[in-house]
Amino acid sequence: MTLAWSHDFLGFKMAALMDQVLLEGEFMLFPKKKGIYKLTLTRRGLYYSPVSNSNTVYEEKCILISDIVGCRCLEKGGNVTLQGAILPSSISSPSLPTSNSTDSNPKTKDAKVYLQKEPELLTFPSNYFLRAPDSDTYGFVVYAYPFKKKLFSSKTSRSRLVVAFEMAHSSVDLLEEKKKETLKWQKAISLLARDPHIAKEALDTSSSVQTPQGKLLVLINPHSGPGKAYTIFKSEIVPMLYEANIPYTAVITDHAGHASELMKEICLSDWYGVVIVSGDGLIFETINGIMQRDDWASSINVPIGCLPGGSGNALCCSINYAAGEPLDPMVLHSTFILAKHHVVPMDLVIVQIPNRSIFSFLSVTWGIMADIDYESERYRNLGEARFTLGAIKRIVSLRTYRGRISFLPVAEYTPNEMMKPKKVLTKVRRFSLRSRSNSKNTLDNGDSESSPRLTTKRSFNTEISENGLADGNQPCGEVGLVGTRKTEDGSGDMTPNAQRVDSDNMIILSETQELRVEKETYSGKKSDFSPVPTPLLPPLNQDVPDNWVQLEGGFVLIAAVYQTHLGSDMLAAPEAHLCDGHINLMMVREGISRNALLNLFLSFGQGGHVHSPYVESVKVLAFRLEPETKTGNIMIDGERFEPCSLQAQILPGLARVMAIK
Repeated sequence: MTLAWSHDFLGFKMAALMDQVLLEGEFMLFPKKKGIYKLTLTRRGLYYSPVSNSNTVYEEKCILISDIVGCRCLEKGGNVTLQGAILPSSISSPSLPTSNSTDSNPKTKDAKVYLQKEPELLTFPSNYFLRAPDSDTYGFVVYAYPFKKKLFSSKTSRSRLVVAFEMAHSSVDLLEEKKKETLKWQKAISLLARDPHIAKEALDTSSSVQTPQGKLLVLINPHSGPGKAYTIFKSEIVPMLYEANIPYTAVITDHAGHASELMKEICLSDWYGVVIVSGDGLIFETINGIMQRDDWASSINVPIGCLPGGSGNALCCSINYAAGEPLDPMVLHSTFILAKHHVVPMDLVIVQIPNRSIFSFLSVTWGIMADIDYESERYRNLGEARFTLGAIKRIVSLRTYRGRISFLPVAEYTPNEMMKPKKVLTKVRRFSLRSRSNSKNTLDNGDSESSPRLTTKRSFNTEISENGLADGNQPCGEVGLVGTRKTEDGSGDMTPNAQRVDSDNMIILSETQELRVEKETYSGKKSDFSPVPTPLLPPLNQDVPDNWVQLEGGFVLIAAVYQTHLGSDMLAAPEAHLCDGHINLMMVREGISRNALLNLFLSFGQGGHVHSPYVESVKVLAFRLEPETKTGNIMIDGERFEPCSLQAQILPGLARVMAIK
């Protein structure tokens, strides 16, 4: 009873905080200038209604803070000219200094980075952003994107809403006062749009207002997918960046590997974050370029944003899905997330192939899914439709591949044919990358050890989450190896209903029984100038440990996925999260008919394939793939690699992305 009252009281306090009046004033709607409106600003929204001397009651309108991307002061009339993209050049640039430079005069650098030439100027009509007719007009413009029901559809989508207010005073003597009042409202709305819970003191007019974030480096691949990335950037993305007051410098990539070269050379600390306008390929280049730096451990903390400009746009889809934003229209909702984003940790996966390590953010595929991805490249001008065409062709000419898949499961592995009644999983494994300090960052930049150390700790836990995993809500950093035993009296002896399933004392218990969880946590220490720790992976030329599961035979597909989507119409791992600390491994073995396989692919759009009897799904921390033949394709984040033995391990929460939780 007390707990329920406390919860209700907390909710009441939160509601009261959101409805707290921060600013009040009287304005005219611009450009109509008919009547006076009372404006009230709270953390929930901007409310406005006409002021009337009669008994007439007017409906109060509200622009929700959660829908607002930005607020700007009314500027003098005329067309609006904004910066477009910058053309590349292999000359050193003051604006893009190299990371290893010590010369205080950036103009003397010889490193091959990219010159900031005159940017293309993009012109928009004055009525698109609303402009003041003269310099004596003071007011502000609110840019919002509320949800609106689509025509002839039950679905909703965000649509642009622009509302402008002009100060009601007209005296020339009050020009300076009008200017201050306008700035106060503009600053308060802009700050609340980025953080509704910001301290009230920060909204005070005397506070110095700066852009809450630094400048973005935007990388655009004009050849990605159907080749429309730059057009999308100019016509759809640039206007919203202007509305949200987000400063940026844009660079057009002009060859494969360009983004990777840039990430290795520039001083990343000069930028708030890197935004990719392309498909998933440029994100892959960017991450791997950062991870090749000597200071990778700190540089990987630079947040990465993504806006759709390619064929797949899988990470954009996954970020939208996690934020509860629609996938259509993709550009609008992804740019909205960028404007409203928070910095969120994201898992990476290190993939080891002979003589090389690759850092993956999306997936590793082998079999029909990899074939479709690679062979449909010739139809890239079709956009995402290329995958549908490729799937039809490959199902008609279905082939299987022989090989071995080995993996370290998060919980006990049970083959499909044995999965009948639900059981409580009594052993779960997790892995974390930990720093030596107690800071919130994943990485410790001050750790000077040249190699990772593995530490172990043991604890007990009695919480079981709904999905059967012990301590399932713990943060990414709290991960480890868990063993469980249950007793009727808590003494530690096995109950009669418990069944021993392997030599490592892994027990299956009925879901009605209570559990006593023994947890062993393994953490690797790491720092700048040291390799990424991979304590779960043996050398590629040695056998996997005994606690790994090994399956071999013929497969139609094997896919290791760590984002929800592999495309807008491919919800590959519905339960995945940006930072959940594991890999979703899917397998389809030989023997499936073409008709069943076609139905399986058709069910991917809503994630229905996970319920198919043909699909084996298991959450793992690491895996090894050993193809028996050298034909076919292996795709890592959409990039092709020759079929070879490879192994991979999760790196929980290593990267940072711009997203909304």
